[in-house]
Parts: sequence; C-alpha cells; structure tokens
Amino acid sequence: MELRHLRYFVAVAEEHSFARAARRLRVAQPALSRQIRDLEREVGVQLFERLARGTRMTRPGQAFLREARQALESASRAVTTVRRAATQSALVLAHTDLIIYAPLLLELVAGVRAARPDTPVRVVRINEAQQRAALVTRRIDAVLTVVPAWPVPDLTALQLGDAAATGVFLARTHPLAAQPRLQLRELVDLTWLHPMERARPEVFRALRAALASRGLVPLRHRGRRPDAAGDIPIAAGDAWALANPTVAARYAYDDAPIVYRPFVDPLIPMWLTLLWRGETAGPLVETLVEVARSVAGLGRAAALARPALP
Repeated sequence: MELRHLRYFVAVAEEHSFARAARRLRVAQPALSRQIRDLEREVGVQLFERLARGTRMTRPGQAFLREARQALESASRAVTTVRRAATQSALVLAHTDLIIYAPLLLELVAGVRAARPDTPVRVVRINEAQQRAALVTRRIDAVLTVVPAWPVPDLTALQLGDAAATGVFLARTHPLAAQPRLQLRELVDLTWLHPMERARPEVFRALRAALASRGLVPLRHRGRRPDAAGDIPIAAGDAWALANPTVAARYAYDDAPIVYRPFVDPLIPMWLTLLWRGETAGPLVETLVEVARSVAGLGRAAALARPALP
C-alpha cells in the first residue's frame, strides 16, 4: 500500500464519484479505478459500492476513511518537519524600509553571527502587507519593522526603539517654515506625503487616523518613495511629510532645501519592533531575540533607530 492509494481512496470517498475524483486528482478514471481495486484486494474488503450514479462507501470503507486521513496528515507533517529541518541551519531575518534604521539591522546580524559563527543569516526585504503571512507560513523567522499600535496581536514582539512622529518636513522657503513650531491643521492646503499604502497599509491607516484626531484631514495625499527622490515635492514647496529629529538629521546642514519643524499637537506614537512567532521559535530565533534585547538594554536601539517614517 502506498500513499497514492490513500489519496485516491479519500478523493473518491469525498467526491462520491470516480469521475469527479479523477478530475480532482487529474488522473484517468480507468487508472483510478484500478488503484482502488488494488487497494480493496490488499485490505481484503470492499470499500465502495459502485452505483448507477456515483459511489457509496461500505461500513468498512467508512472506518478505513478515518485511518486514511490520519495517515495522510501524518505524512504531511513528516514532510513539513523534514523541510523545516533542512532550512533550520539558516536564520531568515526580514525587514521593511531601512533607510534610517539600517545600523540596527547590522547590529542584529553581527550579534547573531558572533553568537553562532557557523550559522548563515539571510536578510530579505519584505512589505509590511506581506510580513504577517510570511511569518505564519515560515518563509521568514523574524522581521524588523515599525508598528503603529501596541501590543501586536497574534505575534510576539520586542520594542527596539521609539519611532514616534514629532514634527514635519517642509520646504525652507514655505511660510510655515518661519515658525519654530506649528499646528498640524495648518498644513491642510499642502499635499501629505505618506508611506505607500499598498506596502505599509497598517502604518498608513494609523497615521491617517492620528492626523484626523488632531484636526487635520489632508485635502490631497499620495505615497512617498522611501528615498531622497521622495522628498522632491517637499523641496518644491508643494508637500509635507511626518518626521522626527533623527530623520531630520539628513537635512541638518546650512541652507538645506528642507527643514524640520516640530508640531504642538500630541506626538504620533510608533515603535521600531522585532516580530516573530513566539510559540514556535527555534534556537536561532531565540539567539536573535537575546541579541535584540541586549541592544535595546544598552540603550543603543533608540540611538541607532529612533525614526522609521521614510
């Protein structure tokens, strides 16, 4: 008896028809019938009654169905276990946009390599929209990302830095830039540049709700590229973006075309966070978490990675 016999048997039992089961399995119906007859000869009992329209399981067939399903589930678990073991030697660490907090990512990778010098670390980039599914399906082991709410549902999370928005980017020549501090509602006539909604839906929705609660519903908005080119509309005086002092450091030079101005409204909370599946974390993820806790405990995470609003 082979696994294909069990798969064929379960398909016929569930479809109540050799013809439908053959289509489902993408095999010829005569070949399927032969396999079921072979199975019946091997087990020594008739499993199906062949009717004019479809099939009906016999009482022994019903008992056999339970055992066949359990056997197939066990085989599937065995395959999953083997495949997982084959990839356990590598830690797959994902990240979202990392222009600002790339140094922290380097610290994590270096820490894992120091603790486990024989363990390769694969670093991949992933959209926020894909990260949860990638963790659940085990395509990645952990992800360094920004979350707009705490705690994080259904996953284990470790805060590594404060990514709160405390001010905005404006063109140096814009009249609002002459003020040392401003109210968010004063920006209503400018285009709000925000993280790409398709790539970072949770962050986008949280920022939009936070602005509305602070009296600003932007008349115009569009996604902002996570690189210097995304700041061109700001320098032109047509747009603005959320920021904080560390993000603003890249424009901290004389006569920079873009300036940072704090707002008087309550800050918009965000956290730089490491996410993983806590209940199924293996030894490599545990090592990563230990390294991350060490970095955060030393207070270096905040210095390396305070902002995360590209």
